[in-house]
Amino acid sequence: MNERAQRLLLILAAILLTFGVGIALKRARLGGALTLAPAIAPRLAASVAVRFRDVSVTGYENAQPAWVISAPVIETERDRRTMRFGGGLKATLLNQGKPGAYLSSPSAAFTDQITLDFTGGLDAKLLQDGQVRVLLSAPTASFNTKVRSFTAAGSITIKVLPPTKATAVELPKSLGILTITCTQLRYEVGAKLVTCPGDVKIITEKGDEVFARDLTLNIETRNLSLADCRAHIRATKDEQDEIL
Repeated sequence: MNERAQRLLLILAAILLTFGVGIALKRARLGGALTLAPAIAPRLAASVAVRFRDVSVTGYENAQPAWVISAPVIETERDRRTMRFGGGLKATLLNQGKPGAYLSSPSAAFTDQITLDFTGGLDAKLLQDGQVRVLLSAPTASFNTKVRSFTAAGSITIKVLPPTKATAVELPKSLGILTITCTQLRYEVGAKLVTCPGDVKIITEKGDEVFARDLTLNIETRNLSLADCRAHIRATKDEQDEIL
């Protein structure tokens, strides 16, 4: 793999994972203020103990709002182990009081006060300086609050939007939207370690392609390891000079 392709992949991974997953998930801790509206609904299913409508939950960290979760319907099952968000779930993760990410899922379940499963898939918008920079979609995803790990699986698609103003660590705006696909992603919050087992593919809007396997990235040190790397570069000479 040539030097240009290595730099392309490293910068892409740093932009996406350092900014997006790092900022968002380190604030995903449950607990906080709860606002409930009375439920006016049909008879409950046999497995449902309580149903709430129009729920809004605000979580705090160091006395500051860290996230807000809202759902049209929440049902608690009689075994008191599972809370289901059958009507959909929306969350805003805050960074110093400002939105850092928007998450949504058509259905989700919280089990044993440990595992939050996005059973209907997950769509996320990750922000930088108030601007959407990363779009992520995954057919299945979950967050384990005990071990503080996020996992996603299936046909995962990540789109990195160009910056408003490029810096030394950003890719040129001329490359446009960057599309990253993989089938597995795991983020260990405590270890600040991201792993993507299996195939990883990155495509620029200009048609550059980077193929690799078994990506591992340390968010803190930015140490990156890959296997079986190869690249197809289609940029013009001027664009290559801009990146290099």
